[in-house]
Order: sequence, then structure tokens, then C-alpha cells
Amino acid sequence: MAAQPSTAQGRRPARLSRDSIVNAALTFLDREGWDALTINALATQLGTKGPSLYNHVHSLEDLRRTVRMRVVGDIIEMLNTVGQGRTRDDAVMAMAAAYRSYAHHHPGRYSAFTRMPLGGDDPEFTEATRAAAAPVIDVLASYGLEGENAFYAALEFWSAMHGFVLLEMTGAMNGIDADAIFTDMVMRLAAGMERR
Repeated sequence: MAAQPSTAQGRRPARLSRDSIVNAALTFLDREGWDALTINALATQLGTKGPSLYNHVHSLEDLRRTVRMRVVGDIIEMLNTVGQGRTRDDAVMAMAAAYRSYAHHHPGRYSAFTRMPLGGDDPEFTEATRAAAAPVIDVLASYGLEGENAFYAALEFWSAMHGFVLLEMTGAMNGIDADAIFTDMVMRLAAGMERR
């Protein structure tokens, strides 16, 4: 019987598929970061050679785009789940806490989510990122906000969350009670929505 190929650690390489490669890329991102994601680096993690990945992904950009789309989908699902059955301040706080937690637990994925501008040159990704606002817009309806007003309020919400998370990730919040500041910020946002 022919010997099976093995990795440097003596394990057989995992069976490759587009899905398994994308899942491995998500794990890689959280450990190594967006800039470290290359075909060869990911292939090494999977115990294979770079050319083997090209049977399932067309290019590094194809892989990165697919990863970004998966992350957007995960964030939409997360926000829908935590917002379900909640309204007003309770829903806003739950969504804000979930968003912040996701960014801290998945820093590489979060970087992928924020890597391309909302109005970038990829229409499908642009549409997906706009769709990420839908769960927040649904919650804002409980404050009586609709249409363009709800969309702009959702952008304000995202801007505040993103800014806060970036400050935490860069160490600007070290030495202060970030949890208390975060809660206060979210409640101020909620109060502003109430006044509208």
C-alpha cells in the first residue's frame, strides 16, 4: 500500500474543498491577521502546497472576497439572533454588546468585515454590507424611525461601535473602565433615537 502524504507534524493533510479552505482562512485570520493571509501561508496551515488550493479558489482575491462575504453573513445572523424579540433600548444594547464581543473574539474576521468601504467597487459586497444594517434598522423601527432616517441612524450606530472597538483594539482604552464607557455611549445613542 502506498504511503499517504503527510504534513511536517506527521499528520495527513485535510481533504480540501472550497468550504474547508474558507473555514481555515477564517481561523487563520483571527490568529495571524488579514495582511498575513496568503495562499502559501494558508496551504502550510492546511498541511499542503499552495497550488492545491487553486483547485478550489481562483486567486487570493477570490479567497479574501469569499471570506469577507462569509463574515458579513455571520454578522447579520448574529445581529438578527440577538435582536430577536427585543425592542428599543434592550435591543440596541444587546446588538451593541454582541458586535463588540464579535470584534474582540474574532479580530481578524472583524478586520475583513471593515476592509472594503461601504461604497467599494464590488457591488455584491457593497450590497451585503448594506444588508448588515437591516437588523439594526428593524430595531430602530421600534423607536418610530423609518426609511432614510432609520438607515442614517443605523450608520451612526455602526460608526460609534466601530470607533469604540478600534480604540479598544489599539490600546486607547487601557487603564479606564471601558465597559462603563461603552454602556454609557450606547445608552446615549438610544436616548438620541428616542428623541427623534
